[in-house]
Amino acid sequence: PATVSRVAVLDRTKEPGSLGEPLFLDVLSALAEAHSRAERSLMPLVIGGRFGLSSKEFTPGMVAGVFAELQRDQPRRRFTVGINDDVSGTSIAYPAGLDIESPSTVRAVFFGLGSDGTVGANKNTIKILGGDADQYAQGYFVYDSKKSGSQTVSHLRFGPNPIRAPYLVNQ
Repeated sequence: PATVSRVAVLDRTKEPGSLGEPLFLDVLSALAEAHSRAERSLMPLVIGGRFGLSSKEFTPGMVAGVFAELQRDQPRRRFTVGINDDVSGTSIAYPAGLDIESPSTVRAVFFGLGSDGTVGANKNTIKILGGDADQYAQGYFVYDSKKSGSQTVSHLRFGPNPIRAPYLVNQ
């Protein structure tokens, strides 16, 4: 929208030697073209960040950290969220324990070994609980491609309210 004055673009990739990450450069280019064609009266401040490096999950706390960075008088033009970047010092702070889920949501994490039945049992649990008209359910399952013996982790959520949590259980 024309009223946007600041934009944070997040990429889940790292392009060494590039002027910026791919999505950041695409957004910057689109805004610059719109400005040059007089479709935008002002060019918004655009900052670019990396997330999800080292297979880190993107959590609500990280989102809050990005918004806090965007609100600063002089936000960093390039930043990283979710890892401690002790080499280039681009990490931004974020509240790691930020919990935005409903207090009525039940969360559970189950650890198992491949072929021990834990994942199957938890998938059935989610189906049973989610089949109840008064319950919502969500399950994320993390396991190795090996058929047996590797660690499995099941992240389950269920409760009376819709669950909008596209990240693993962290509390």
